[in-house]
Amino acid sequence: MILSLVLAATSLPAEPLIPFDTLARGPSISAAAVSPDGVRVATIEMNDGRASIYEGELGGTRRLLYRNPARSIDNVRWSADGRWLFFLQDSGGDEGYHLFRLSPANPGEATDLTPFAGVAVELVSTPRGYAGPVLVAINGRDPHFSDVFSVDLTDGQVTEVFRNDAQYTEFFADAQGRIRAAGRIVADGSLELWGRADGTSSLRRLYTAPANERFKALAVHADGRSIIVKSNRQSNFERAMLISLADGSQRPLRNGTCGRYDVDDVLQDRGGPLAVVCTRLAGELDPLRGSFARDIRAVRPLVGAGSLSFESQSADGATTIFYSDASNRPGRFLIVRSGVASVFAETRRELASYRFAPSEPFRMRARDGMQLLGYVTRPLGQRVAGPAIVAVHGGPWTRDAGSFERETQFYANRGYTVIQVNFRGSTGLGKQLFEGGIGEFGGRMSDDVDDAVRYAVRQGWADADRVCIMGGSYGGFAALTGISRAGGYNYRCAVAYAGPADLETLVRAFPPSWLPFLPRSWYRFVGRPDQPGDLERMRARSPLTHVGNMRAPLLIFQGANDPRVRQDQSDRIVCSLRSRGVDVDYLLANNEGHSFANEETSLAITRATEEFFGRHLGGRVGDGTTQTANDALRTFRAAGRNITC
Repeated sequence: MILSLVLAATSLPAEPLIPFDTLARGPSISAAAVSPDGVRVATIEMNDGRASIYEGELGGTRRLLYRNPARSIDNVRWSADGRWLFFLQDSGGDEGYHLFRLSPANPGEATDLTPFAGVAVELVSTPRGYAGPVLVAINGRDPHFSDVFSVDLTDGQVTEVFRNDAQYTEFFADAQGRIRAAGRIVADGSLELWGRADGTSSLRRLYTAPANERFKALAVHADGRSIIVKSNRQSNFERAMLISLADGSQRPLRNGTCGRYDVDDVLQDRGGPLAVVCTRLAGELDPLRGSFARDIRAVRPLVGAGSLSFESQSADGATTIFYSDASNRPGRFLIVRSGVASVFAETRRELASYRFAPSEPFRMRARDGMQLLGYVTRPLGQRVAGPAIVAVHGGPWTRDAGSFERETQFYANRGYTVIQVNFRGSTGLGKQLFEGGIGEFGGRMSDDVDDAVRYAVRQGWADADRVCIMGGSYGGFAALTGISRAGGYNYRCAVAYAGPADLETLVRAFPPSWLPFLPRSWYRFVGRPDQPGDLERMRARSPLTHVGNMRAPLLIFQGANDPRVRQDQSDRIVCSLRSRGVDVDYLLANNEGHSFANEETSLAITRATEEFFGRHLGGRVGDGTTQTANDALRTFRAAGRNITC
C-alpha cells in the first residue's frame, strides 16, 4: 500500500493545487431574470453561505433583497407586471414547496402565500406574456393529485380555478390563464393528453402515448390553437410537434429536431416558438426565428466553442440573458441588448487565473454492443495511467454533457482522472439507449459503468488497481452496487450520496404525490413490489441483499429529511458494515434532504471526499476548509455515529 501511494504521488501532475476554499465553493451567481420591461434584473447570488435573491437596475449595482438564513434559494421569477418577485422553497429539503412573494420595495421580507400544512406547490406552465395571477397546483385536497389555484400576488388571495376530478398530473394554461391542456398517466403506463379548443368548456382526450413512447407536453402554443410536445413515436429520437387543441391532429414543428439527439425543450415568446433546446455533446440553441438567430449570432463570439443556454428575456424581446460555459471554463451570463452582446456576470471570477482540464467526449461499445457516449477529464499534464474516479450521474433519467462541473475539476486538480458515461437508461441520446435500462437497475446499467472503466484502463487513462466509484441518488445506488455485486469491477473504494440500498423499500416509500407517475417510470424500469416476479428481481438487484460482499471502504452522505431515499436505506447499510468491521464513514445531515442546498454542507462533503480519496487513491489533499464547514462535517459525522443499529 505504501509503495502504491509513492508511485501515485510520482505520477501526479505538477499543475498548482488550487486552494480548497477557492475551488470547492459553488458559483457566486447562479441565476439571472430580467424584468418584463427590461430595466431591472433579479439574481440568485451567494451571501454568507446561502444562495439569496438580489435585485437592481440592469447594468447597475444589485442589492440583497432576501436571504433565508436556514436554506439557500435556487429560483426567482418576476410577475408579468414587474411589480413583484416570487419563488418556491421547501423546508430543510423535504420537497414540500410553498410559494413566496417578494417586493423590491421591502428588502428582507418574504410572504408565504400558500401557508398550508402538508402540501406541495408547483407552478403551472403558462406562456411568456401571461399577465394574470400566478397559477399553481396544490395537493391539499388529495395528497396524490393537485387542483389548480390562482394566487394574487398583491392581496395574497388564493382561488381554486380548476378542480381536478380526473386525476391529471400536469396542467398547461394559455396566455389568458385558462387551463387548456392536462396530462395524466393511466395504470398501463400510457400518458394521455387532454385539451380543449378556445370557446369550449371541457377537456377531451387528444392523444395517447403508450408506455414505450417518450412523450412530454411542453406548453400551449402562443396562438392558443395547439400544444407543443416532444415525442419519439416515429423515430429513435424525440422531436417536437404540434397537437391541435381542436381535433388532436398532429404535425411536426418545423425544424423541431436535434438530429441524432433528443429535443430537450422548445422556447417560445408571445409570437410562438423561438428555438429548439438541444444537448448534443454540450448544450445548444437552434433558433427558429430570425430575431432570436440574430441574438445568438451576436453572442457567439463570447461563447466560442462552449455551450449556450437561454436564461431570461424581456417582454419585448429586446433584452435577452444567456448562460454559457465549457468543460474547462467556468460559466458566465451573457446579455444581448438591442443586438449588442456583452458579459453580464462571471459565475466564478476567483477562478480566472487558474487552468482547468477539458472533458473529452469518447464513444465506446458495451459488452453487448450497445453504443455509449462518455467523457473523460484527465489532470492537466498527466501522461500516464493514474488514479481514477468513475462518477455516475443521478436520475437515472438524465445524462452527462460537456459542461463545467465543479466536482469534476476539483478531483482532476487533485490528480484523478474522472470518467463519466451515459449508461443505458440515460436520456437525451435516443430510444434505444433509454429503453435499454428497463429491468436493468443493478444489471446492465452497472455493466456499462464497469465497461467504461475497463475502456479507460485500455486507453491508458486509468490505473486498473486505483479506481473508485461515486455518485448521488441513482449514482449512489450504482456506487453501492459497484462494491457489492458479484462479478463486477474491483473498485478500490466508493462514495454514495443519497443512494438507495433497497429497491423494494424505495418504491414502497415514495411520497403520495409520486404515485401517479410510477406506472410510467419506476414500475416500468424497476418493478412493482406487489408483483412476485418483480419483487424477486428488485431484491436480487438491491445492494442491501449483497451487503455481505462489501469490503471496499465506503463514504455515505444522507439527508435526514430526504423524502425519496429515506434515512433507513443508509442506516441499514452502515449498521451491517459496522457489525463486520468494514471501513464506513457515515455523514448524516439533519438539515438536508435529497440534495444539499447549503454551502457549508457542500464544502463539508467535498472535504470529506477529498480526504477519503487521498487515503485510498493517493491523490493530493489541500489545506483545510472554513471553520463553518469543519463544524458541519463534525456534526454530520457525530449524527452518523449515533444512529441506532
